[in-house]
Amino acid sequence: MTSDSGEKTSADPFADEGKPNVEPPVKTESAPPRAPAVKNTGAEPTEDPPPAAEPSEGGGIIERMPASAFPQPYTRGLFGSSLWLTMHGQQWPYYPRTGIGVSGYAWVDNTYAKTRIGDVNQPPHLTRYIQQGRAVLRVTPTYSHGDWFVQAQVELVGNKDQTQTQPGLAAAADTDDMWVRAGLWKTFDLTVGRFEAFEIYHLGMGLDLNTFERIGAVDSKGPGSVPQIYGATALFYRPNGPGNIALHGYFGNYLRAELLGQWGNDTFYNTWGARPAAVFDIGWLKIKGAYEYVKGTSQDPSPMATNTLERKGWGVSAQLVFAPWVELGVNAGHLIYDQFDSTGLVTNRSGDTSSVGGFLNARLIPQLLLGAGWNYTKSTVLAEASPGMHDNTSNTQSFLAIQYLAGGQLFIKLVGGYARTSYSTPGAIMEGYDNDQYSVRLRLMYLF
Repeated sequence: MTSDSGEKTSADPFADEGKPNVEPPVKTESAPPRAPAVKNTGAEPTEDPPPAAEPSEGGGIIERMPASAFPQPYTRGLFGSSLWLTMHGQQWPYYPRTGIGVSGYAWVDNTYAKTRIGDVNQPPHLTRYIQQGRAVLRVTPTYSHGDWFVQAQVELVGNKDQTQTQPGLAAAADTDDMWVRAGLWKTFDLTVGRFEAFEIYHLGMGLDLNTFERIGAVDSKGPGSVPQIYGATALFYRPNGPGNIALHGYFGNYLRAELLGQWGNDTFYNTWGARPAAVFDIGWLKIKGAYEYVKGTSQDPSPMATNTLERKGWGVSAQLVFAPWVELGVNAGHLIYDQFDSTGLVTNRSGDTSSVGGFLNARLIPQLLLGAGWNYTKSTVLAEASPGMHDNTSNTQSFLAIQYLAGGQLFIKLVGGYARTSYSTPGAIMEGYDNDQYSVRLRLMYLF
């Protein structure tokens, strides 16, 4: 079988030849795919189509992105799964021709969540219903001359009532990706603008960004009081104020590296940071790691201002794919964050966060997947009420998910989540307490 670009690929064991194309728009933590299951599920790399400097054979300068734009030299994961929707640091969209590629996705969630609150000073429980959604139109103009290329990308976003938005995303319409890239196909590139870094900590089929189960059992203290999963994620997401510049290297089909820098204005701070990351990928085994450092200096030099902040941390993961039946992975990350006042002393907003977790996805029948995951995050900060003591907060999150792929492009996913958040304040007058949250979410996602 050949893809739209002529690339040789092996057929998905459960796909029908007549199915529409499904391509992953990349698991941008809320993104997703297209193509008759033209995917390599084995360990051998597929052949690459020859680069072309002219528009595609169809004759049009604008076209729907072919399946080959979302490369898979080795299997990304089970067809339609969370790993398959992830690009694992590959150079994408791989579009070795001159033209404008178009792709995108849209999803809508209907969610029920009930939180039981252990603090006697708050209502005993909180129940919430919400419908929210997100649509992305991705446009990728590319000029290709032999192996050399120049490429740009913009993702135009429509939002519907996302209570927990991505950084900088507050309006009904916005932009996700917006970058310019130049380099040599499958060798290196330099990318400048707004984009996500290499993913390290993979959550599986639940805990999607902008969902209740992703936040945890939050109460009137707000989401900021609940420690969020950390896996080299301070510089992972698309930045709001600052911008990214990254050098990518691709060493054969199995090793990818990213050296990312970030600088700019982040609310009250001028910030800069660096994040080296690497992905070793031979299909059935994927090993990923990253280290990051961020420093911010206050724009306001007054003595009352916090003049400096620092964040440094790491994340690692390992993933196994036993196609076409099972994929699983484990993750870990640790972050140290310090805030200094004008005298250079560490403030009581300093501390550390640690996360561990794992996921498992399994295929039951051709188009039906089951997923499960568990994550534990603990945050320790210097106690405001008791000098020399610490405030501890933990967040345990788990989920079960079932997903059906209809017609090759409509993903129907039901997720049940459970979260438990524990607050402990040693030495303080108020006792610690626990919150529990149960949630159910139905997602319809269309990829094009």
